[in-house]
Amino acid sequence: MKKVELAQKLADVKEVSIEDLDLEMNVNDIKLSDSEISSIDHEIEFNGCVFERVKFFQDVKADFIDCLFNHCDLSNINLSEKLVLRSEFNDCKLMGAIFITSDLRDVHFNNCNIVYSNFSSSKIRNVTFEDTDLKDSSFIEVEQDKLIFDNCSLVNSEFYNTKLKDVDFSNSTIEGISLNPRDLRGAYVSSYQATLLVRGLGVNIKD
Repeated sequence: MKKVELAQKLADVKEVSIEDLDLEMNVNDIKLSDSEISSIDHEIEFNGCVFERVKFFQDVKADFIDCLFNHCDLSNINLSEKLVLRSEFNDCKLMGAIFITSDLRDVHFNNCNIVYSNFSSSKIRNVTFEDTDLKDSSFIEVEQDKLIFDNCSLVNSEFYNTKLKDVDFSNSTIEGISLNPRDLRGAYVSSYQATLLVRGLGVNIKD
């Protein structure tokens, strides 16, 4: 789902307070602002929800479908083995977020801070990171299709055993990136980045 389409779809959802929510069951078609969602020790699904300036605590065992996050704090949230589908994160903090073995499909991260995050062993399909800080993050053994990095920082991030065919790194920062050279086959890099990658293999460049 495109960004404009998601915003239009969620334009008329009902605004509620945290006190109105029954977090013992799935939550559908609401807008929540300036609130905190603390630990939820059972499985729950948020579907068709808008979150504005909401803080999520670490232990929120939730799937998110058709959800819009604006200026939210999801730092250290653990979404291992969870589903994030057709959702958008704008100006959000996800520092240290854990997405291990998660399923992310049709997701857009815009101007987010996602440093020290872990996407290892996840499935990532049609996911865009735009103007986003992903320094020191792990994308180990990821199964990806249509993964997009647009003007992102990937400094010191890891991509071991992740096939990067068709991934375009050319306008992002990749100093200190770690990967297996064979997995870079079919990826796109700038000439400057190619020099960095070759040097990272211990090859001396002679003009």
